Amino acid sequence: MHSLSLIERLKPQNDSERQLVDLMTSYKFNRMGSLRSMDNLMTGFSVAFLLSALVLGRLGVILRRERSGLLKRVALAVTLWLAALSAVSIHYFFPAPTSFLLLSFALFFFSWLTLPVLPSSPGP
Repeated sequence: MHSLSLIERLKPQNDSERQLVDLMTSYKFNRMGSLRSMDNLMTGFSVAFLLSALVLGRLGVILRRERSGLLKRVALAVTLWLAALSAVSIHYFFPAPTSFLLLSFALFFFSWLTLPVLPSSPGP
């Protein structure tokens, strides 16, 4: 869902929105010697957010046949990541992305809870 914002540009609905979009795209400020607009920063954050979700999703697919102890630790790491993102989303975003994050958080949390921890096998 998040990637849709990267496909279609925001279309201003009135003069105030046109002015805001113009300022966000054309006004550039110096960040450590690099001129960037607010639109550049927002697009960069959007791409980073999308890539992080895709990479962690792919990691889950790659590790699906691994031992349960490893899966449980990975599920916990993803659960903590989703908890942090959900908290940020509740504070800064609107209901649609927040609901997707909370659903993902719940699924990973219950996966982490229900994954069995098998005793490790004794060494040679």
